[in-house]
Amino acid sequence: MKREKSNKRISVLLIMMLVMTFVAFPAGEFREGSGDTLTYADTQDEIDQKQSEYEDIKQEQEEVQNELAAVADKITALQAEVDEINAQISQTNDEIAATQAKVDAKKADIQKKEQDIKKKKDEIQVRIDGLNARLTVMYKNGSVGFVDVLMGSNSISEFVSNVEMIQRIYENDVDLLKKLQEEQKKLEEEQNKLKEEQQALVEIQNELEAQKAQLQVQMDELDAKQSELASQKQILADKDAELQRDADALVAQIKELQDSQRVYEGGTFTWPVPSSSYISDSFGYRLHPIWGDWRLHTGTDIAASYDAEVVAAAAGKVIMASWYGGYGNCVMIDHGSGIVTLYGHLNGYNCYTGQEVSRGELIAFVGSTGNSTGPHCHFEVRINGEYVDPMSYF
Repeated sequence: MKREKSNKRISVLLIMMLVMTFVAFPAGEFREGSGDTLTYADTQDEIDQKQSEYEDIKQEQEEVQNELAAVADKITALQAEVDEINAQISQTNDEIAATQAKVDAKKADIQKKEQDIKKKKDEIQVRIDGLNARLTVMYKNGSVGFVDVLMGSNSISEFVSNVEMIQRIYENDVDLLKKLQEEQKKLEEEQNKLKEEQQALVEIQNELEAQKAQLQVQMDELDAKQSELASQKQILADKDAELQRDADALVAQIKELQDSQRVYEGGTFTWPVPSSSYISDSFGYRLHPIWGDWRLHTGTDIAASYDAEVVAAAAGKVIMASWYGGYGNCVMIDHGSGIVTLYGHLNGYNCYTGQEVSRGELIAFVGSTGNSTGPHCHFEVRINGEYVDPMSYF
């Protein structure tokens, strides 16, 4: 009997000690004291910290990309001005060339007129020299000159005829000289007119050259602006690349902190946008619709209406549900075995970082955030960080 009472007292004391232990060490603190749970909490804190750093970098990258887009717009607008000035310079050059051709033609016409005038002057001089020679001979040699002709007349009528003949010869010489002189005058007038026309063309040509010089000044200014913008673009592009490297490094660190024991279940993926099968852009190199250069398109674009449902392609753990630079609102799911899917340009989320999702589960909604030209889901598959064609998984 005494032993039973003693055992009861011991049981009561043990119960009281156990109660005091739980009071002194609350359940939560007790659990944190266990080795495995403490390691998980520390790991999650580190993941959260790196996720916060990542989001800060992506925010800065977005600002850089916005500046880059603004510079690209300025370059495009400036190129339009350059093209316009180039067109004007080209047109001016054509006008200058056409005017020069006209000047050359006038010059050739003037040279021809000069030759015609010289020829006419030579004819006049020949006529004058001939007339002077005849008059001189007639004056010096009366026997063979006018007197002989007149005195050798056999009758009055013959005398009159001879007088008229001599007069006609003289008048013919004089008329011919007048005609030649008139022709010379006309040629000189034509020559003067051609010179005036040539001078007018030269003035037009000078005006065109001045216009071209002014256009070249504008072109030089535009070239300087283009050079400056190109320099800004390169600086921003380098900064963007640097931020992307930093972001990728953080993503890699976050991925290393994830459960490395997860194994992909296998099988084909579920189509991520059930309401649409229209592929607006495929995986591979393309001319970028915004930046205008050839670069790798790292996924498959599925065009759909705003807020169309986006589902998980396979079961896995959400390792990102946040803004991701040019991807805009983005979800990344770790499926194990190094396989990660990415869903970009989303309008909103239906999941959170750290959430376990099943195949076909609603995770987000289609949008056009980030570097996007219209509502679609950019679906991407990465194997150990390397981009692969998503279509090989369907």
